[in-house]
Amino acid sequence: KESSANYSMSGEVGNSVDGNAKSANYQVNEGLNFTLNSNVPPAPTLSNGSGTYYNKIGITLATGNNPSDTKFVIAVSPDAFVTTTKYVQADDTLGTNPVFQSNTVWGASGFTIIGLIPGTTYSVKVSAMQGDFSQSAFGPVASIATANPTLSFSLSPNSVDIGTLTPASVVTAPSTVTVNVDTNGTGGAVIYVYDTNAGLLSPSTSSNISSATGDLSVLVEGYGIRGSSVTQSSGGPMQILSPYDGGSTNIGVLSATKRPLFDTSNGPVTSGQATFEIKAKASNTTKAGVDYADTVTLITSATF
Repeated sequence: KESSANYSMSGEVGNSVDGNAKSANYQVNEGLNFTLNSNVPPAPTLSNGSGTYYNKIGITLATGNNPSDTKFVIAVSPDAFVTTTKYVQADDTLGTNPVFQSNTVWGASGFTIIGLIPGTTYSVKVSAMQGDFSQSAFGPVASIATANPTLSFSLSPNSVDIGTLTPASVVTAPSTVTVNVDTNGTGGAVIYVYDTNAGLLSPSTSSNISSATGDLSVLVEGYGIRGSSVTQSSGGPMQILSPYDGGSTNIGVLSATKRPLFDTSNGPVTSGQATFEIKAKASNTTKAGVDYADTVTLITSATF
C-alpha cells in the first residue's frame, strides 16, 4: 500500500486474473475488488397488505450486516428487469435516477413504495454502498403483485313492510335493513341514501306523511330512518353519520337529495356492515289508507 498525505493506493498479488470464478448459480468473489465492495443485501421483505394494496407495496430492507452508515439504492421493475428498471426516489415514488439513502432514512421498520400500477407484479432488488468501499452488486430479487381496486356493496332485505301506523304512536318497521360493503380504496367508501316521495305517500288519498329530521316522540307526525349498528372485520371503522345517528326515536330526513348515511372513516374496510331502521308516526288527522309507501335508494362510492 502506497500513500501520501492526501492519497493512497491499495493493491495485492496472487489472485486469479479476472478475480471472478462463477457459474450460473454460484460465484467465488476473490481479489481486491471484492474486498472493497459493500456486502450484497439480501432480498427485501415485501407486502401488499394481504392482497389489498393496489397502488403501493410495503418494503423492509435487509442490510446484509453492512455498517450503519451504509447507503442503499432500491431498483424496481414491472417486467422482472427485462426491459424496465426504475429506482425508488426520496419521496417513495419511482424515477429513472438511482437514489442512495441509509436504511434509517428509508425507514428501518419499513416504508411504502407509492404510485404503482394496479394488478401488476413488481420485482425489487437492493444494492449497498458505504464509505471508501465500492457499490455492491444488486442482491436477489423479491416479487409481489399489487391488487386491483375493489368495491362491493349489497343490502338486504329489498323490501320492508312497516306495518300498521297507529295515530300519535312511533312505529318501527319489524325488519332492519343491512348494508354490506368492502373496499380497498385508500379513501374508503361512503353510502348515500335518497328516496322518491320525501315521505310515505298514499296515492289513493293523496296524503303524504312527510319525512323529517327530529325526535318522533316530539313531532306530530313524520317518517325517516335511523342508523342502528355498524361493524367490520378490519379497517374502517364503519360509522353512522348525522342526522341518522340519533337516539331510539330519532330519525333522519329522506328526500330526492343524496345524503351520506354511513362511511368507512376515510379508509379501506373488510366485511363492513351497517344496519338502519325505518320509523314513522301518523298524526290524529292523517288520512287512513292501505297504500302508504316510499322507495328508498342506497348507493355507494369509493375513493381510490
